[in-house]
Amino acid sequence: MRFQVLGPLTVSDADGPVAVTAPKQRTLLAALLVARNHPVSAGRLVNELWPEQAPSTATAALQVYVSGLRKVIGDRVRTTPAGYVLDIATDDVDAHRFEDMLGGPARSAATLAQALDLWHGPPFDGVVTGPDIAAAAVRLNELRRSARQELAGLALADGRHAEILADLAGWVAEQPTAEGLVGHLMLALHRAGRSAEAMAAFATLRDVLAERFDTVPGDEVTRLAEAIRRRDPTLAQPLKLPAARTRFIGRRSELDRCAALLGDSRLLTIVGPGGSGKTRLSYELARELAADHPDGIQVVELAGYPTASAGDVEALAARVAASVGGRELPGETVAASLARHLGARRVLLVLDNCEHVRAAVAAVVHELLAACPAVRVLATSREPLGLPSEDVFVLGGLSLPDTDAPRSRSVGSDAVRLFGDRAAAARGGRRLQPDEEPYAVELCRRLGGLPLALELAAPRLRTLSLRELVARLDRGLDLLSGSSPVDRHQTMRTAIDWGHDLLEPEQQVLFRRLSVFAGGFDLAAAEQVGADPAGPPPRSPDEVLDVLSRLVERSMVDRLDAAGGGSRYRLLETTREYAAERLATDGAATEEREAGVRHSRVYQELVAAAPPTDGPAHAQWLASISAEHDNIRAALERSLSGGDPETGLAIATSMWWYWWVTGQMLDGRTWLRRALKATEYEVSQRRGQALRAAASLARNSGDLAEARRLGTQALDTFRELDNRAGIISSLNNLSITAQGQHDYEASLEYGYEGLRLAEDSGNDRAVAAALNNTAGTLRCLDRLDEAGDMFARALAGFEKIADRRGEAAARFNLATVDRRMGRLDDARQRYLHALAIYTELDIAEGQLDAIEGLAHLHALQGRPAEALRLLVVSDRERSRLGAPLFTPDELADRNRAEKLARAALSREEMTAALRAASTSTLADLVASYRIPA
Repeated sequence: MRFQVLGPLTVSDADGPVAVTAPKQRTLLAALLVARNHPVSAGRLVNELWPEQAPSTATAALQVYVSGLRKVIGDRVRTTPAGYVLDIATDDVDAHRFEDMLGGPARSAATLAQALDLWHGPPFDGVVTGPDIAAAAVRLNELRRSARQELAGLALADGRHAEILADLAGWVAEQPTAEGLVGHLMLALHRAGRSAEAMAAFATLRDVLAERFDTVPGDEVTRLAEAIRRRDPTLAQPLKLPAARTRFIGRRSELDRCAALLGDSRLLTIVGPGGSGKTRLSYELARELAADHPDGIQVVELAGYPTASAGDVEALAARVAASVGGRELPGETVAASLARHLGARRVLLVLDNCEHVRAAVAAVVHELLAACPAVRVLATSREPLGLPSEDVFVLGGLSLPDTDAPRSRSVGSDAVRLFGDRAAAARGGRRLQPDEEPYAVELCRRLGGLPLALELAAPRLRTLSLRELVARLDRGLDLLSGSSPVDRHQTMRTAIDWGHDLLEPEQQVLFRRLSVFAGGFDLAAAEQVGADPAGPPPRSPDEVLDVLSRLVERSMVDRLDAAGGGSRYRLLETTREYAAERLATDGAATEEREAGVRHSRVYQELVAAAPPTDGPAHAQWLASISAEHDNIRAALERSLSGGDPETGLAIATSMWWYWWVTGQMLDGRTWLRRALKATEYEVSQRRGQALRAAASLARNSGDLAEARRLGTQALDTFRELDNRAGIISSLNNLSITAQGQHDYEASLEYGYEGLRLAEDSGNDRAVAAALNNTAGTLRCLDRLDEAGDMFARALAGFEKIADRRGEAAARFNLATVDRRMGRLDDARQRYLHALAIYTELDIAEGQLDAIEGLAHLHALQGRPAEALRLLVVSDRERSRLGAPLFTPDELADRNRAEKLARAALSREEMTAALRAASTSTLADLVASYRIPA
């Protein structure tokens, strides 16, 4: 059954028209069609049927009308708890087909014409409309006006003014105040040699607006009228801009910024790497600025201009003059002829792809701007032209999904939108499915949001699933290929080749060496890795800075603002892969090896220093390691797979605390396991430290048996080396692990031996740690007086050496003793102090310890709902961190607190507490407590 509402409302089936004659039934049917398969409540339908005032019998009458409508169109009308719904397919309703055609991936002139052909009059013609139907009619009319205007614009841009003229005249007669349509009609009439009628159309618009709305025509149509009056030659033919072959997506903020820059400047250069979309952005910008340049837009494509003529200014000027229609006069230079041709005309000159002839372009533009005061120049290049009057806009990839953003916002980023559009085109209109969206987000991030890379990737979906495509991105340069008629756009490799071949030899060398970085780098790292005294230039850090600056200018390297006002640099992933290929082929094997060695050394030195113990310094240390995490992983992989396991072992051992604090226990254990296996035949201090670190991560992951095994190996290693400090730390480590295994006898034995050796060595920190750990075992045995005394001594020791993390741990442990002995106020203050220090240090697991202690206090003090909220959030966060509770008495306390809280709550109160927990984060919990000064 088919329904038409774009004109008189009609219904038809396979046998022909179906009569729906009763006015109220027609209104009812229209209201259900507007809802588009969504239920409409009886109250809303009553408002549609009787918009002025409903009779007292309205509800009963509605049921009669529904029953009557069912007799005509069958059981498509269903009754649901939410109201009445009409089951229809999209193709069953002309208005729905119209809207869907306008929302497709590419609105071509043919699509727009087909959509407009669906109309046969005013929407819902002959239907007595209520508020919903009236609103739908307004929306449909506006969509029709927009479609008409877009179709006319496409026809005019293609020079088909004669074809569209009759339609435009009819459309303007229907919508005489639609300024966009009137403007198109005026231009079509002018191009058809009927300029007087064009001015009459403008006069009619002016009169109608004054009479109906007491207003005047807008600036755009007024400027057009003035241009027609003076017979502006640029109106005689379409702009010389290539037609858009695909839909332009995103870049709204970039367009606005460039428009603002070009509004204040006469020369704007859009600079960016190959594949970033400089050309497309410049064309879209030119289209948007067409009204500001009434004398026309002229495009000069320079990509095919020979590089050998890069310094020939006259030849370049001749190329520009030929493109804009200038003619050389005898005895006149080409540059002078070009300046004379443009004269005082308000022209926007678009010079596309200038990088390989930059010097000649700069010379021509410099003369042109001086001789032609109304000319503006928009250039695209991989590096600036270098003129004093130049504004530069650096274009990167499309906006990428925010890592922490909700899924709806992530898939709405410009990069994902573009990829989704091109993917739909490649797959016959099938859009990204919900289960594909995470892979689309990952692909866009990996490709840096580069439009060319995304457009080359999309056609691969004809033969690969999106998940398979992402899995093959490590071979991106071979994967990202297409059949563009533009040679440099056929593959990402050729796009980067274009820029690489323009580099000087020393720039190519540094570009290769920088490929060893992953995820970005700072200047100091670039100087250490890029300088090679024994190889080709650059040989010194000073030379590296100069060459790096040129690579940034040429868009081969990105510069990013770093925290604290510094700079970071990066190669986009596809560019980095290209540089790595060059390092492996162009560079000697020695250069490749040495660059990797220098890179590993940089990050070995970075992580070698022990993490600071005071709060701000610790948080800063965490941030610095996080910023370099990709490079650290790359150094680990290179060392462990490239024949330098000792360096890999050193890096992994130094990283264990970072992995522990950030909840990356599994990752850390994997790296340490590889490093230990690669060095398993050695007995060294470093190996002992690595074993101890691996034991700590295993314990905090809940794998106590593995922690005991590794901890015992660490102790044996240090005993064999007679390393007193290593023995003490291993004993402390094993004391905690045995405690978690309920092996209290062994735990105390390890603890007391470690304490004795620490005291004999005069190592204050080791003494405090041994006191804290041994006291924990005493507390598990419920020997609270002894435990409290040792915890107090540990706290004093940590405070003496300003070890804030140790202080937080001792305060937490003392608070637990206070709570068990009934000193609840003291316990609360100590938990809050511990929470404050762990927050200062940015140690999430410590924050959770304190939060769980406070939850137990709430359960004891009559606040069960808050106790349950804290415990549920804590469980969720521990699971996310991969850091389960393993200390026996703390685990028992936590379970006891939850049992107390649940027993004190009704079902409704428990539901409310769980709902509150579902919307709370660890940061929310921490912020809800006033931290003691």
